[in-house]
Amino acid sequence: MELPDYIKNRYWKDSLPEGITLDLDIPKDKTVIDLFIEGGIKFKNKVAMNFYGREFTFYELGVLTRRFAAGLLKLGVKKGDVVALWMPNCPQFSVCYFGAIFIGATVTAISPLFVARELEYQVNDSGAKILIFIERFIKQFTKAAKNLSLEKGIILNIEGNVPETPESELIVHYNTILDENQEPLEECPVSIIPKEDVVVLQYTGGTTGLPKGARLSHFNVVSMTLAIKQNTDYAKEKYIKGDFITLSILPWYHIYGQACELIANSIAGGKGIILPSFDLKRIAEVIKEHRPNLVLGVPTMFINMLNSPFLKDIDLTCLKYSNVGAGALPVEVAKEWEKRTGFQMGEGYGLSETSTGAINAPPWSRKKLGSCGVPFANTLMGVINEKLEFLTIGEPGEFVISGPQVMLGYHNRPEENDLVFFEAGGKRWLRTGDYAKTDEEGYVFLLDRVKDLIKYKGHSVYPREIEEILYEHPAILECAVFGVKDPIKGEEIVAYIILQPDYKGKITEQELIDWSKENMAAYKYPRQIKFVRSLPKSAVGKILRRVIRDKENKKIAKN
Repeated sequence: MELPDYIKNRYWKDSLPEGITLDLDIPKDKTVIDLFIEGGIKFKNKVAMNFYGREFTFYELGVLTRRFAAGLLKLGVKKGDVVALWMPNCPQFSVCYFGAIFIGATVTAISPLFVARELEYQVNDSGAKILIFIERFIKQFTKAAKNLSLEKGIILNIEGNVPETPESELIVHYNTILDENQEPLEECPVSIIPKEDVVVLQYTGGTTGLPKGARLSHFNVVSMTLAIKQNTDYAKEKYIKGDFITLSILPWYHIYGQACELIANSIAGGKGIILPSFDLKRIAEVIKEHRPNLVLGVPTMFINMLNSPFLKDIDLTCLKYSNVGAGALPVEVAKEWEKRTGFQMGEGYGLSETSTGAINAPPWSRKKLGSCGVPFANTLMGVINEKLEFLTIGEPGEFVISGPQVMLGYHNRPEENDLVFFEAGGKRWLRTGDYAKTDEEGYVFLLDRVKDLIKYKGHSVYPREIEEILYEHPAILECAVFGVKDPIKGEEIVAYIILQPDYKGKITEQELIDWSKENMAAYKYPRQIKFVRSLPKSAVGKILRRVIRDKENKKIAKN
């Protein structure tokens, strides 16, 4: 299948933000290990992390990483073995992450919110031989231990103390490994083939069925990191005009945090103020004390920051560089963020399957409301129909991506790989499952997940569009719009809403329905509104419409 001329000619080439190029040379022999080593040399004596007042230089982290790598070698970890990390953001996460990669192992990171059943699934599905986890998780680990296909568990205390849990045939202390390996490894002991060897096995959020492991090669991740570097280089020189001080609230078990904070900082040389959890009180203290100039997050993080009483009187104007990913940011929230900080928020779009990124709109770029920007360097994008035919500019359809950051494929899921990949124009394309359209300048407008599209009396209704309008009402803190089965209409439009504290008991569901009627087309407004205390979310903060929709459809089926 031939590509349309507008894609072949990359019609977004005249819309690229300052500092971003259309093409970027990616060395075919460069590995993630190389990025880590180069950063350690270049920024040797600079502070890389501040963890509750304890500072670590790039040099110090490098030494600890190489000592830990030596310990993993002695435990028998070989090239290609999977090492699982189960811990929150902390310096030890970095040491273990790069330590495993340093000897050619593959890392899979597990959400610190997981319980025994979820831990068991990811460890066994990934085939992990080593699990490194914090002592606070010992109860859940013990529940799952007999069902885990592990050779060894490494336990650590996040404060750096010796764990109280005794060592055994299965368990060894992180401290013991460092104590017994005083001599750091000088270089990677194996040969890495960047385009073939998997560096990260990144599990998807599980919004559709069981999570799948995206196999990301060294070349995939290096390609993404060097594309990100264009943003960081420009920002340091012309936007922030100095070094980054990062308010680190992105979870590192997710590829967004790994790519944009852990790995990217190896080549950016900034200081991260590391928080192990999304603690709004601590966030306020960090902003007040350290005046960070960079914060990356997901929509719910920024919504909660803007509405937190802890941050109400905090000066946020230090946060010059902010960026949202892993979900579309409501327009009203973006406006409020700019009002509070004085700076536009950047936005991006990507997937675990694209090593975190594909589309990019940094804070200094020309914005279009509702758009997440234009493609990163070396990335092609388009919109297709169900027959895998490329649509014309402006037509909505499934968003597809081709680029060096796109994964090798899913781990042990050949049937899934057949569904998500197709060939066109000599390129390998990834079907994202997202509904989108593009304009004549190459800006991408995400409409919704394909499976979230609501069909009301034959009309296509996009939940995100409805949510955008609902967010304009001052009573609404968070919302989720979805469709439930209806024998006459096809689907009924329903909205779950969390009210702002000041509006609880002062507004009714019907009043919001009436307001919606006045502000939306007759086929779009929610027919049902339900006030709820919380919304189900993935571990990275995405609202799970599928979970709510399935729950409501089950109720309908029973009746």
